[in-house]
Amino acid sequence: MICEKCKKEMYHFIEESTQGWRCSLCGWDIVTTYIADIYTDLTEYSLYVKRDADVNTDKVRLVAQIANVNFIVARQMLEESERCILKAKAPEIMNAIAKMQELDMGYVVTPSFKYS
Repeated sequence: MICEKCKKEMYHFIEESTQGWRCSLCGWDIVTTYIADIYTDLTEYSLYVKRDADVNTDKVRLVAQIANVNFIVARQMLEESERCILKAKAPEIMNAIAKMQELDMGYVVTPSFKYS
């Protein structure tokens, strides 16, 4: 695309919820709304936590928060093999995965999750 002001080639960009074309010379741009695929995905995903030999307070607290259970139940979930802790849409699953990765926790998502 060519810039209407300076006639220089423009480049395509995506920034959060905005996309468009911008001129690198004069800064003129054309923008519109951008909705990432993750926000239009209607699939309900299941997040399973893998059994962890190194269970600590931070991991128990995180599982309790994600699964919306108390600490005792969260600890039991971590001691089981692949226990479902969350059924939700893609954005919520992605947020939970990010927190689990910070603590090096193993997880499985079904069906296959393409956003992480």
